[in-house]
Amino acid sequence: MPTTKSPFEDIPELCAPEDITAWLEEKVQCVQALKIDTPDTVETFSLTFKDDTPEGVSRDAKDLNKFTLAVVLADWSCYADQENREEYSYLKSVFAVCPRGFRLWLARLDGTCLPIGYTGFHPISKDTFARIQNAPQSITNRKQITPEPESHAAKKYYYIYNIGIIKQFQRSSVSKRLVQAFAKDLASVNAYGLAAIVVSPDGQRVIEKFGLHQTGVITHDGHSEMAFASESIG
Repeated sequence: MPTTKSPFEDIPELCAPEDITAWLEEKVQCVQALKIDTPDTVETFSLTFKDDTPEGVSRDAKDLNKFTLAVVLADWSCYADQENREEYSYLKSVFAVCPRGFRLWLARLDGTCLPIGYTGFHPISKDTFARIQNAPQSITNRKQITPEPESHAAKKYYYIYNIGIIKQFQRSSVSKRLVQAFAKDLASVNAYGLAAIVVSPDGQRVIEKFGLHQTGVITHDGHSEMAFASESIG
């Protein structure tokens, strides 16, 4: 990269929930107000938890906290409705179980690295997959789709947690790269079954590209959301 500045240099070290929420609300307003006329000319890049690679993020507590906060900022910036926004504490608990399926996308704007989107998936149990596939109406909160540690089982099941980018970069070359990188990340785990919850037509369009089909609806915070699943045959 052309500069040695850390991607997380502008991400503060925060612990108190009220401080995290205040910082997120302030930064989201800044992100949503951004004017980007030519997104394809903006320098963008991604980071993961893969070890020993130039794009890797170390797993020490400081970097984990900053990575989590950056992902939550990207999440809140992508979703206007509160019920679709992820909590910092919950996402941190997901990363504690299985962080390697998550990829954060950032843009360099005026010397600052700004989170603009992220993709993610994590393992789920066979029983959780079966609920999404066969009885999605039994799920009354997305948090019931709990992450599992990586498994050595022959048949592995994964939940597609998110594929999103802020509106200023939608339908750009950056969004295409995001989906392509996600497809490569997902292919690396050789999933037997995939599941997802979709909250928008754009999300449905992307999920269907990965071969998932709607199995019904769940409820989350009193709202109906579409459940999707796909299982390998053989």
